[in-house]
Amino acid sequence: MKWKKDSEYIATEKNIRDDLKNPSHFAVTIGRSSMSITYNLMFNSVWNSDRGFYKCDVFNNSNLVLESNKVFLDVIQVPDDRYPLCSVSKNVYTEGDDVMLNCVSEYTEPPVTLRWTDGDTHVVQIDGQTARLQKRLIANPDINSYQAVCLLTNSQIPVLKRNCTTQPLTIYYKPRINIPQPGLIPTGRQAIFICKTTANPAVTSYKWTTIPTLDNTQYNIDETGQVFMLINPTYNHDGVMITCEATNQIGTSSYNVTLTIETFKHDNIKDTDSHIIEDRKNDKSSRDYDNFDVEASSGLSTDVIVIIIVASIVFSVIVVMIPVYYYCLCSRNSSSNQTTTILHQPEVYFEPRDRMTLPLPHTRDVAIWRRSFGVQAPDDKEVDAMYLEIQSNHYIYANNSRCNTIR
Repeated sequence: MKWKKDSEYIATEKNIRDDLKNPSHFAVTIGRSSMSITYNLMFNSVWNSDRGFYKCDVFNNSNLVLESNKVFLDVIQVPDDRYPLCSVSKNVYTEGDDVMLNCVSEYTEPPVTLRWTDGDTHVVQIDGQTARLQKRLIANPDINSYQAVCLLTNSQIPVLKRNCTTQPLTIYYKPRINIPQPGLIPTGRQAIFICKTTANPAVTSYKWTTIPTLDNTQYNIDETGQVFMLINPTYNHDGVMITCEATNQIGTSSYNVTLTIETFKHDNIKDTDSHIIEDRKNDKSSRDYDNFDVEASSGLSTDVIVIIIVASIVFSVIVVMIPVYYYCLCSRNSSSNQTTTILHQPEVYFEPRDRMTLPLPHTRDVAIWRRSFGVQAPDDKEVDAMYLEIQSNHYIYANNSRCNTIR
């Protein structure tokens, strides 16, 4: 008797083929009885290579006399515990380079499924031994420090779920610059411009330029080189373009802003006529002087009108309060000069207040009657009003009597 796998014999009687002998792999046994013979093939540890069709053949003097039906042994292979493995093609990329991310697993039957958690599923078999999932990106500042996650699953083994994560990407790129626009710039106030940058590697130098070129006495640059301060903006600075250049190991970038000087509606002076102001001040002609007065006094502002109204009200209140204060002061003095103090005897009043307490549930026709009165004292003696309460004995109330008395 022989065991046959696919198209090759692997055992004859109890003898296993030499290249397959491994006590931990499989063994062959024979059981005999008076009526039958049992030929057994037992696997102690199933390998992926054991997948295939098996049958038993019976020989008589090397002549095949009987053969069994075929049985298929299917082996669901589980990848080694170290899979999946994630990697990147390089450690450092420069902006514009191709970035290749790899997710590798042992190739198994049935095949495993590899999937990027933020992308498509695709498995490439290589040499029948490895399953590989790749992802291609273009290096740019937005994916600096990016990490991809690869998930390994198998439809035949629901509990099999593993993942790996690529190392953070390192992308080198030239500076990105932004200068927050300050909006309208008022004249006479210092204007500050900050050159904000992001870069990898870090910026090594900054440079500020202006068009048209400004004299270096009109601006300052701080020690870091990132801050440009326009000391005293004037109308002559309107339309000036300020540019910041930042440089690192990869290259140089620039960003510019155009100055807009704030103009008020009541200002009739143009930038090109800045010297006319001094000329008008020094002009002694009566005609120009009269015109200046007319413009200056053409009307009162709202603030001035409000101040005048408030001052008028305060003055009126003061004028009214002086006679009243004088009258009260004189009246107090005249009363304090009197030698005799006259106190008016207050009226004594009797104000009875009667109240009756309802009978308690356990009493019969008994109720309590109370009466109180008060005496008024003069206010300037600081004596509180006095009240006296008189409580009677039991007041007997009879339903059938027209006269009720006190006991």
